[in-house]
Amino acid sequence: MQAAARSAKLRRMLRILAIVLSAATLAACSSHGVPDTAASSAIPASAATNVLAGTPMAAYGHDLNKAKNVQNMVDDQAKKQAATIDAATGSSS
Repeated sequence: MQAAARSAKLRRMLRILAIVLSAATLAACSSHGVPDTAASSAIPASAATNVLAGTPMAAYGHDLNKAKNVQNMVDDQAKKQAATIDAATGSSS
């Protein structure tokens, strides 16, 4: 009798775990909107900066340029945030 109760409890726990994992997976796969400020301030790199242009890896070079642009935007936002914090606290680094 105890084995049946344990088995039922284990099945309920596994079912709950499966539901939670499914919900987490769906939440991770949902599309996230890009803020308007990030989309408008992005300046794409020109094709001339793609060192892999004309090769089979040209798409990789384009993606690399996009990643560099995103990193530059993140760096600029971090500098602005640090300046705002420094101005608010009256400190400088």
